[in-house]
Amino acid sequence: MAGPRGEYRKSAQRREQILDAAFVVFSRSGYTAGSVSEIARQVGISQTSVMHHFAGGKLALLRGVLERRDATAEGLLQGLEGRDFLGALVEISRRQTGQRGVVQLYRILSTEATDPEHPAHAYFRERSHRIADAVTVAFAQAKAAGQLREGVDPRAAALSTLSMTEGLEMMWLYGHDVDMADDIRVFIDSFLTDPLEPAAGRSAIALGD
Repeated sequence: MAGPRGEYRKSAQRREQILDAAFVVFSRSGYTAGSVSEIARQVGISQTSVMHHFAGGKLALLRGVLERRDATAEGLLQGLEGRDFLGALVEISRRQTGQRGVVQLYRILSTEATDPEHPAHAYFRERSHRIADAVTVAFAQAKAAGQLREGVDPRAAALSTLSMTEGLEMMWLYGHDVDMADDIRVFIDSFLTDPLEPAAGRSAIALGD
């Protein structure tokens, strides 16, 4: 008989299966058109079972999908400052090239969520400001270390970098010949006194694909 730990493990595995299905459905249909019933069919369980694991329904599923992805990205940035933080942003862009579904999902949902009435509006708004503030701090740290070019404003550099990143993602999704990691690295380099290493050569950040 499975004990409490076994049941917990099974429950955790089921939650991950449901989130995987929610990711597929939201990537294909967006949040508004996606449904809990479709997610349940993907997993082969009932809507009631889905609600058992995610009592908040479709909104809880959306938040789970978004938070799972963000946790991975934020883990790469944990404890990094200044140039190291900016270099990790390049590495995140490099990893995105192998995660088309993730990039597409974020572009779909972030566009939907510009509507203040959208259930994920607050999430994306807070996320946008949190990321902008973190990148601003990284540029400010680079400036304090004498690594930022004369006249560069950390806030302006941060917002420009994020805008460039999102623009490159859209161009990439539409099939343009862009190298998201290298292009964003070159863009960040335009603010720095010394260039960052190419993403593929960043041995200081131990990552597995």
